[in-house]
Amino acid sequence: MDETRTAPRAATLRAPWRAVWRPSWWLMPGLPLLLLVFLTVNVVAHGPLLGVDRWIRDAVQAQANSAAWRWVGDTRSSPAQILVDIADNQVAIPVLAVCAMVAVVRRQSLRPLLAAGTGLVLLLVTVIAGKVLIGRPGPGPTSAHIPSGGLGVFPSGHTTRASVCYVLSALLLAPEVSARLRRVLMVAAGVLCFVVGLALIWCNYHWFTDVVAGWALAAIIIQICLAIAGPREVPARSP
Repeated sequence: MDETRTAPRAATLRAPWRAVWRPSWWLMPGLPLLLLVFLTVNVVAHGPLLGVDRWIRDAVQAQANSAAWRWVGDTRSSPAQILVDIADNQVAIPVLAVCAMVAVVRRQSLRPLLAAGTGLVLLLVTVIAGKVLIGRPGPGPTSAHIPSGGLGVFPSGHTTRASVCYVLSALLLAPEVSARLRRVLMVAAGVLCFVVGLALIWCNYHWFTDVVAGWALAAIIIQICLAIAGPREVPARSP
């Protein structure tokens, strides 16, 4: 009798984890990987999207340098620059570390911390490798030439870091909070990652496809981290 009650009870406790981390279309590895490969080939082969990048850069910079909109990103304390700073190592990584530790305490498991560590390692390896191997010059005048072995701008490190750190932080905390707060966390993390990417384009730090590639790479890394952080399923004992 006791064992028959224990199995449904355990399943109920595990259900929120499966519901929160149920794979979404934007997290399925195949779609972001396909997009990342397509954008990488386009950059390496000087494909047609480079013209789209230049068109978007010219249109955005025409507004960014206009008198009406220059205040958005012309100083270090402007809104766009603050958004870029939010994606720095000194801000994004500590946020992920704190959220992972909270999840460790609440779950009494080291799996969230292992997932966060894996995300940071993958973030470091993939972004640096891409920047060195591809060596794409940035849209700004100071990035017209990348020396051999230097860091290019593809994929966008700030975009990838912000997406991995903030979205993964929200996902690690999501099962521990109410459904309403869970939705707020996920929407806030998604909006933050989106506006960080826009700020990088607005401030002329990155091309449009650099940012999109950063989002795609982050989705792949997050999916891998969720596989590590997910609850260990324990088969229910038969009565």
